[in-house]
Amino acid sequence: MSGQARHTDAGHAGAHEANSADAVNYGKVIGVGVGSLAIFALSIWWAAAIWHGAIDDAQAKAGRAKAFDTTRTEIGIVDQVPFSSDKRLPKWRHDRKMQLEHYGWVDKTKGIVRIPIDRAMELLAQQGTAP
Repeated sequence: MSGQARHTDAGHAGAHEANSADAVNYGKVIGVGVGSLAIFALSIWWAAAIWHGAIDDAQAKAGRAKAFDTTRTEIGIVDQVPFSSDKRLPKWRHDRKMQLEHYGWVDKTKGIVRIPIDRAMELLAQQGTAP
C-alpha cells in the first residue's frame, strides 16, 4: 500500500483554496471596461476636434465650398432630369404613335409621304409579295 496515494480531507481543502484564487473579480473587469470606454470616447472627441480644425484651416485658405444645387435639371453637359418630373417618354410615345397612325410628309421636296401603318399593311397585302 505504500505505492498508493491516500485521499485525505486536507487534499480537498487545498483544491477549494485553489478554486477561490481562480475566481473572477467582476469589479475589476467592469472597471477596466468602463475605463476603456471612457478613453475611447475621449479619443473620438479629440479626433473630431482635430478634424474640425483641419476643415476650418482648409476653408480659411481656399474658401468655403459651394453648396450643390440639386434642383437643376442639367448639370454640365449631362441632362439630369429627375424621374418624377421627366415627361419626355409619354411625349415621345405620342409622337411615334401619331407617325404610325396618321398621314404626313417625310420629305415634301422629294414627294415622300408617310401613311398609317394599318393602311400600309393593307396595300402590301393587296399587292402580294414580289417573286
